[in-house]
Amino acid sequence: MQNRKESFFRSLAPNDRYMIGNLFFLYLIQGIYTILIGSILPMIKAEYGLSYQIGGYLISAHSTGNIVAGLFAGLIPLLIGIKDSLMLLNLLPIIGFFLVLITGNPLILVFAFLLTGLGRGSISNYNNQAVSTLSGGNSSPLNALHGFFAIGAVTAPLIALACTRAGQIGWRVAVAIILALLILSVFTSAFMKMDSVTYSRSGKTENAFGFLRERPFQVSMVIMFLYLCVEATVMGWMVTYYEECGVLASGSAQLLNSLLWITILLGRFGCSAVGGRFAPAAIIRILSAGIAVFLCIVLFTGSLPLMLAGTIGLGLSLSGMYGTTVANAGDVFGRYPLAMGIFVTLSGVGSIITPSVIGIVAENAGIRTGMRILLVPAVLLLIAAVLNRGFSRDVSASASTSAEN
Repeated sequence: MQNRKESFFRSLAPNDRYMIGNLFFLYLIQGIYTILIGSILPMIKAEYGLSYQIGGYLISAHSTGNIVAGLFAGLIPLLIGIKDSLMLLNLLPIIGFFLVLITGNPLILVFAFLLTGLGRGSISNYNNQAVSTLSGGNSSPLNALHGFFAIGAVTAPLIALACTRAGQIGWRVAVAIILALLILSVFTSAFMKMDSVTYSRSGKTENAFGFLRERPFQVSMVIMFLYLCVEATVMGWMVTYYEECGVLASGSAQLLNSLLWITILLGRFGCSAVGGRFAPAAIIRILSAGIAVFLCIVLFTGSLPLMLAGTIGLGLSLSGMYGTTVANAGDVFGRYPLAMGIFVTLSGVGSIITPSVIGIVAENAGIRTGMRILLVPAVLLLIAAVLNRGFSRDVSASASTSAEN
């Protein structure tokens, strides 16, 4: 597997290597600021006097922007080109985080978080499209890409912890660091050449939306929808849950959140290493079962050792779901230029609904009760993963053929 992974990067032209390296860098920054939102949310709530319900709306606004971006991220390159589209949309989180620094108005904050999500969703669309196209749908490079998101996610709680040791005002320093990284990414992106990643309506199929009728796409989208219900909530609410369930102090909660993402990081590179040896459907079944089991441990224990074990298991189980689910759809994204945007948009609805529902329930019944709602999508995810087994061989064969080509 290692040789296959190395051959992917060695086979790239120099311009493509720089492009992929920069896209990995952009994903690392996304990992930092996406998880930083959850890490500093308790401090933003405290300083601006926000309720659980408003906090849930902020997380959902970020998720809304993330999936709405899928509606137009695949179309804008048809007008101005993919590189200009990437650079333009990468400016949105810069504006969003600047607004977070200067106002506590709930409506403006919702708009600001929406902008951060729009930037995230657009870059995610281009990143996954580029890596999926150049790798022929092989899950290993895709999991490596998402591994860099996990590196950023591991770093985010540590940044938050270091900055907030200075006091409540420290979360602003953390946001300033994110702004500096985002501005740097604009400059590094200016040197990319993305000619090998085309957005064209021409292809192997007469119907640009034919992917909607393909079963691998449909089932992969359902799996992604349910996974994102869990992932978005874990990203946005877990630090608050750790702090307010009475088991951990603020600093310890940040460290446990960082541990969660260390395990996700290790799991993603682990999935990258074994991705070519097992069918995506088989990996998805194992990870889905782990999500259900370890989520139960985290949500129903009052013991620190059990919460620690549950956090490690949950991180490993969440780790490879995104990249493996994209690979589960086979070569659909290579054959249909608009497929990735629609996939991200439709599947991402779960990441909008769930955090807000949990925020509303937590406002009335407490954060522990609110978080237990996650068991519903977790169980449904396991069911979908089992049903996915029926056509896993066809999907695996399609992905293998694309990778060889």
